[in-house]
Amino acid sequence: MTVEKINRDGDFRLSSQINISWWGNDSDGYIIGYEYAINDTSEGAWTFTTKTDSTFILPITSGEATDDVLFKVRAVDNDEERDPIGARLVYPIVNSEPSVSINQTETPPDTMYAIASFGWTVSDPDGLGNIMATEVAVNDTINGWVEMPIPDGENRVFINLELEDEQTLGEQEAKVYLGRSYTSTSDLTIPGLKIGERNIFYVRATDNAGAVSNVDTVSWFIKPRTSSVLYINDYSGSNSMANQQLNLSALSDLGIQPDIWIINDKEVAQDKVEVSGAFPTVLDPTLKKTLAKWDYIYWSSNDINRNITYALDITEEFFDDGGKMFVTIPMKNISQEDEIFNFLPVDSLGTLVGIQTDFLLSANTEVTPTSVISTDTLSISKSTTGRYPMKPISGATSLFEADFYATTVLGFNQDYQKFESVAIENPEKSLIYFGLDLSNLNSYENLVNVLDDMLIGRLNFKQ
Repeated sequence: MTVEKINRDGDFRLSSQINISWWGNDSDGYIIGYEYAINDTSEGAWTFTTKTDSTFILPITSGEATDDVLFKVRAVDNDEERDPIGARLVYPIVNSEPSVSINQTETPPDTMYAIASFGWTVSDPDGLGNIMATEVAVNDTINGWVEMPIPDGENRVFINLELEDEQTLGEQEAKVYLGRSYTSTSDLTIPGLKIGERNIFYVRATDNAGAVSNVDTVSWFIKPRTSSVLYINDYSGSNSMANQQLNLSALSDLGIQPDIWIINDKEVAQDKVEVSGAFPTVLDPTLKKTLAKWDYIYWSSNDINRNITYALDITEEFFDDGGKMFVTIPMKNISQEDEIFNFLPVDSLGTLVGIQTDFLLSANTEVTPTSVISTDTLSISKSTTGRYPMKPISGATSLFEADFYATTVLGFNQDYQKFESVAIENPEKSLIYFGLDLSNLNSYENLVNVLDDMLIGRLNFKQ
């Protein structure tokens, strides 16, 4: 070591993370390595190394802001003889408080059901190795702090909190699952979460000297699950609530009072809508596992380019657990390469040729059940264009058809002669896609009967 003494005090003390270098020689042999000790220089406390420098986080006495730390190093020669004197230096160091910051891309939305995920970053000017622990609490910062494991060599922590009793209002504890892998912990729980109320998540860190970081927080409302059916409203625009009321009234007449998740907060841009802000920012595992809590999903929208785009990914666990889904979204002209064709049981859409410009469903056009389903006939209440007939994928079942016409540049309409499906059930019997807007169908009583046959009769929906 080339320095004999360090004279620094007050604000000029050194950080506890320090790079220290040394050297040695031997007049009658050669150096094979070195041994160093920090504070404790008894024989069992020395550590061997072949390096001539290293970065250390020098220990500060717990509860102290400053300390004077002894570092001693000695050479070892080829006869394994040790320098009896060695070199020593006392480092005047000052502890720096750690800090934590919640990652805004890893937080729950304003309102969430039984699962919530949180990610945060811990840091320390004295080095990550100076972090002793990170702790979290929900609602109670007096007795509710619980230590969370920090992944080795990382400064980011991600946890999932899941309530086992997601239907009962009041306070309960949540089980902790670690990381994006949703790794179960046998005995790690967080007390004090309140269903039906707004909750506050707190996080902090402590370092080896006992200094405590700032506390970062985020709040969210925990909504109870009250049904085995989830109604997803992704119907945008001014008619959203009217469409929701129509669907909920029909479900109510079938004895179903579903949970409701409104995800129509964003608009379609560059062909597709951005994932709804009502969903958790972490889709996997948080959203996937949340949707899997329900046995049935009723998904309503007015645009095939909205959040149904992401359904293939986010409903994987839902279907793996035996879930059933009804989707009602008008089918329009989209690319055959669209990802949605990997989710819906649609092989292809009708094509326009020659002078044809668009598809037309005239007012009073009947929407008729095919031979595989015995139910009421519906009819189009007002003429509409831009709705496309569909061809089922292999093994899928066409449930309803309608008589489509094609408009032309010359002003007259031509009868469309190819496939004309508007509702299809997938081969697995787990999903029915209805490609028309239910609010444009007559009559309400017939609509309820049709939904009874599709939801109850074919998909086994129940409250």
